[in-house]
Amino acid sequence: MLKLMRYLKSVWWQLIIVLTLLTVQAYLQLELPTEMSAITKVVTSGARNLDGTLTAAGINEIWRVGWIMIAIAGGIALIAIVVSLLNSYIAANFGRRVRADIYKAVTNYSPTEFDKIGTASLITRTTNDVSQVQQVILMGIRIIVVSPVTLVVAVLKTLNANAQLALVLAIALPIVTIVVIVTFIFAAPLFEKIQREIDRVTLVFREGLTGVRVIRAFNQQKKEAKRFDDANSSMTDITIKVGRTVSFVSPIISIIMELTYLGIFFYAFAIMDGTPLSAVDGNAIGTTMAVAQYSQQIMMSFIMFAMIFIMVPRASASAKRINQVLELKPSVNDLKSSSQATSVKGQVEFKDVTFSFPQASAPTLQHINFIAKPGQITAIIGSTGSGKSTIINLIPRFYDATEGQVLVDNVDVREYTQHDLRDKIGFVPQQALLFTGSIKDNLRFGKADATEEQMWEATDVAQATHFINKNADKLDTVVSQGGKNFSGGQKQRLAIARALVKKPEIYIFDDAFSALDFKTDIKLRTALREYTKQSSVLIVAQRVTTIIDADNIIVLNESKIVGQGKHKDLLLSCDVYREIVFSQLDPDEINKTMLLGKQALTSEGGDQ
Repeated sequence: MLKLMRYLKSVWWQLIIVLTLLTVQAYLQLELPTEMSAITKVVTSGARNLDGTLTAAGINEIWRVGWIMIAIAGGIALIAIVVSLLNSYIAANFGRRVRADIYKAVTNYSPTEFDKIGTASLITRTTNDVSQVQQVILMGIRIIVVSPVTLVVAVLKTLNANAQLALVLAIALPIVTIVVIVTFIFAAPLFEKIQREIDRVTLVFREGLTGVRVIRAFNQQKKEAKRFDDANSSMTDITIKVGRTVSFVSPIISIIMELTYLGIFFYAFAIMDGTPLSAVDGNAIGTTMAVAQYSQQIMMSFIMFAMIFIMVPRASASAKRINQVLELKPSVNDLKSSSQATSVKGQVEFKDVTFSFPQASAPTLQHINFIAKPGQITAIIGSTGSGKSTIINLIPRFYDATEGQVLVDNVDVREYTQHDLRDKIGFVPQQALLFTGSIKDNLRFGKADATEEQMWEATDVAQATHFINKNADKLDTVVSQGGKNFSGGQKQRLAIARALVKKPEIYIFDDAFSALDFKTDIKLRTALREYTKQSSVLIVAQRVTTIIDADNIIVLNESKIVGQGKHKDLLLSCDVYREIVFSQLDPDEINKTMLLGKQALTSEGGDQ
């Protein structure tokens, strides 16, 4: 947890003020018993009138000491308010900075790091774990200062008042210390288990929410409810176990505190050795009362220590998990120097590329070689699991090739900074994801200064203008979380328009036309060819109709390229491609598809 204390550097002066004020507060709190002892001495042994009442001088002394006690109490209250405000600010600032750094670290992760930690765990670490450490800082700053100061000053005052009465404390303090330490030893491992169980509950709950339609469709509500109940019960059991472990600490310390309080008085009476109370020196009574108050303050400081010791193990477990996120180095890193500008714009080349996922038994891609040139459409097709999406994930460096080179503009992608490389790319993922805001906000995601004219041009190409215009707010139409107020096809078209607005050198479409109907698919691809004629276009597709008119079709099978060329050539030369085509289309449909594509292209050319 000490590693995270670096986040307090920005509030160092507030921290110094808090520590100073807390020290003063702890000292002032111990002055109250001293002043109370002075009043007790006046009452028990002060000068009296003939009728037995205190003299005017004695009463004035009581008023004087009383006003001093009121002033001390007021000072303590004022300090408590200031410390509370500053403490809250320090803890809140700490939480904000840690969460910001976690988010920054996570956004730099490659998919490998996401797989290693897990999305559910990252959510828990950013919220619950940070809150645990934040809470310890909020309480800990106060306790770590007040308790030691109270303990030291109270012991010194006790020794100064009556060393014999201090012997009672010498017996009580070691017992309390042993109780706190033993509890800490047993509780620490359990808190780590609690955080892991929170991860598990978050994972199951998140899966239940995101997959609610599938769960209902298969009538698996009871099974999923039981799965969540198992995870929830497991966390509850460990929490109860922790509660049992630490629950006896406060009662034991309270019992010891009361016994100590009684012990001081019994010891005081033993010292008096039967002397009548009326004959006892008032100073002795006042001293005994003061020592009793000091003992209470000492025991309270131990109770506060016990509280923080109970919280520290859980916070330490949380801090360890936070540091794992902050210290995990991304597998994809930028070189210190970026690449030189080149005369080639938008060319992508794979040179004998092989890629394996960590801990994978076999390569996902083997000896991949091809060139995607500007002005051409390069399509990638193959069976499920053949490595299609992996190829395009290597271009923006979501992963790095295990062997070989991926070149963009004749420069190895590893020689670019990730920002510069991805600035050249317009990417449309398999799952069309829209962000909360408006359509305009989403279209400007890749180009913040895009004009409305540029956005409308992109939506025209993406065949999205028609349904956007149906909304009264048009481009200002609100997009709900995940774009759930749009259909699958509409989300895909908006995601495509978002990439088009950017006007990059390279367009990557990862099965981005799957939710489109046949007619819209043809219209979009025809308009796309004209719009992207200065750029390279790479399309991953499952449907043959989507890539039938591509300039170069790459056929993948079992992680290798088994064919490359145009549709007609591959029908003659590639068995795998021919099998894919005839599994989706009959000969008449193939001819009809190609004819419609030509007609759409001719129509587009005529419109121009």
